[in-house]
Amino acid sequence: MNKKIISITIVTVIVIGWNLMVAYVDNHLQSKKDTAIYNSCHKVWAARGLYKNHNEQNSIISMQRAFANSALGVEVDFYYDVKMNRFIVSHNKPIKSSGGNLVYTKKNGKLLTIEKLLKATGEGHYFWFDYKNLDKLTAQETEKAIERLLSITQKDAIGKRLYIEGSNPLILSKYTHAGFKTILGIHPLRESNPFASMVINAYKIAYYFTDISAIALPYGSIDKPIYGKNTEKNLSPIPIFLFHVPDNKDLLESLLRKSSIKVLLVGRDVSVDRFDANACE
Repeated sequence: MNKKIISITIVTVIVIGWNLMVAYVDNHLQSKKDTAIYNSCHKVWAARGLYKNHNEQNSIISMQRAFANSALGVEVDFYYDVKMNRFIVSHNKPIKSSGGNLVYTKKNGKLLTIEKLLKATGEGHYFWFDYKNLDKLTAQETEKAIERLLSITQKDAIGKRLYIEGSNPLILSKYTHAGFKTILGIHPLRESNPFASMVINAYKIAYYFTDISAIALPYGSIDKPIYGKNTEKNLSPIPIFLFHVPDNKDLLESLLRKSSIKVLLVGRDVSVDRFDANACE
């Protein structure tokens, strides 16, 4: 048997194995239903709150303003600081000081922690927490972070209204096993790319085998979508949290009608109030 035949045989086996794996995952996902995932007809949440300027992003006032304007949920960026054993609300990556400590962006001259944010915004709201350094922590630091987050969220059953987003499915699944709802944040290729379906299927397999609650991905542009018809089909029936959704009325109405889409964040790096758009009858 020459090298060419061996190579063809190996490629054929890999392709068949890959397709069988995708078929297996698709079959099991069809029967997997998680009724605990957010299922309100009010799907449009606020990204970093409803802010008037850059400095108000991820602030208490921007969150309070979003909730006052009928948003049921908000997306919040945060880091876990190992030394302080605190979750710091911030989008910008911290800078290391000469003393080795991490310096975060402050709000009104003070660090904003998750505890302060939850206390100031009151009860009954939903939060999509974008965990900026989840994949930078060691196993021991991750366990410490989970312990801290559990202690924060035990009161008022707030843990049932939190969704933790991260890009590492293996680490993120530890939060799932601790009782939190989790979102695998992915950045797939545009649908026009010939490898788009293969990449999406890889994410889908990672989602299935690591016991994650949902998947989050950017919509893309209207003319060059990432979450287009093929991607929607490949990810069905996984609960989807969409961000960077273009502020287009027809598009929003179409997305709101899709049962697999649970949450929408409208706009990119701009605060948009579309909380009156919903899928309620």
